[in-house]
Amino acid sequence: MREQLPHPAHRRALGAHGRRARGRLATLGAAVALCGTAVGASGCGSADSPTHTASASGGGPGAAHARAVVAKLEQPTTSFGAPGPPLTNAKSLAGKSVWYVPISISVPVFAIADESLRTALGKLGIQLHTCSGEANPSATAACLEHAVSSGAGGIIADGIPVALAPNAFAAAESHHIPVLVVDQEPPAASAPGAVRGKGDDRLAYALLQNHALVTSEADWITANSGGSASVLSMPFTDSPSTLQWGAEGVAELHRYCPACTVTTQRIGLADLTLAPSQTSSALLSHPGVTYVMPEFDAALQGVEQGIQQSGMAQKVAVVTSAGDLPALQMVSAHRVSADVGQDFPYEGWADADEMLRMMLHAPIVEEHVPLRIFTAADVGEVKLTTAAQASGEWYGSSSYTTMFEKLWGAS
Repeated sequence: MREQLPHPAHRRALGAHGRRARGRLATLGAAVALCGTAVGASGCGSADSPTHTASASGGGPGAAHARAVVAKLEQPTTSFGAPGPPLTNAKSLAGKSVWYVPISISVPVFAIADESLRTALGKLGIQLHTCSGEANPSATAACLEHAVSSGAGGIIADGIPVALAPNAFAAAESHHIPVLVVDQEPPAASAPGAVRGKGDDRLAYALLQNHALVTSEADWITANSGGSASVLSMPFTDSPSTLQWGAEGVAELHRYCPACTVTTQRIGLADLTLAPSQTSSALLSHPGVTYVMPEFDAALQGVEQGIQQSGMAQKVAVVTSAGDLPALQMVSAHRVSADVGQDFPYEGWADADEMLRMMLHAPIVEEHVPLRIFTAADVGEVKLTTAAQASGEWYGSSSYTTMFEKLWGAS
């Protein structure tokens, strides 16, 4: 069930507190980082990304490690291990409701996760209510308040830091409603939403694979270059989480590609109009760059424009992540060299698994959402359609649904 916000006023001006919260966190970037909706399969120019021939040897043990990682991620996933022990008495949750509050349901990948989450919870007779946070604090708070007043059995906040609407999150906790925060790193100990480790049955964080998306970009560059590359890293400034993931990607390069040089140009999704000039300026200042690594698909259009403006379109290879449909179409058109994607339909089932554990007061577990690296060499193996993306078939088997149903005693 899709919920409307209870009051239209929640969509209007945020007020001083809301503006400060939005300025501090710029959380929309963390959400758009997962969607790539700013990327178009056309309208970005037509220059091909140069073909860099992968080195089958050389580069030392770091490059060998990277080649092994890439070889594994190039393959579809066909088998799935259980993320944790079976749940007992999960059927007792029938009739309860869970509220899904994504930063914006208009983002395609959140819509995909919403549908798979709905299917998964439905196996146990749990109803899903979806309320879009509309990428602003007041609308997000309104969704959370509506969930609390409706007697929600649990809340899943996707791409939303607790600090965006701290009072609303605190209200859910005071009503003993478990809250799962997805696609965000736990904040520092003194910040709203801080937890020990990954949290408990009151407030927990499902870290999933965001950091692995970015480190896999780095591994592909190390493997493809044979351990010798000049990289322009472009992390997103829009949230502490995106900055952390970007730093982990650079650390991966330094660890396994000591001969690689890295230049960093931060970009902000709050104002993507600056991305072309920021990209062009960075490349002109560092003409030796051979790989451009925007953190996620969402910035591809502006980054590509900047590459063209710099006159280096035939020299640099673009490597990114998220695996959205327009980005994979750019891979197919040889405009992007590699894109690391995440199985968002699986993520919906993983979110359900974590929420069920919290509702049953069981320890949370580490979920293993499948990743896959797409290049021009293998993207032709998948159907580049919205239906195929929503089905999860890009990533391999869907037998994980049976695995989860057995874990929950729903089969």
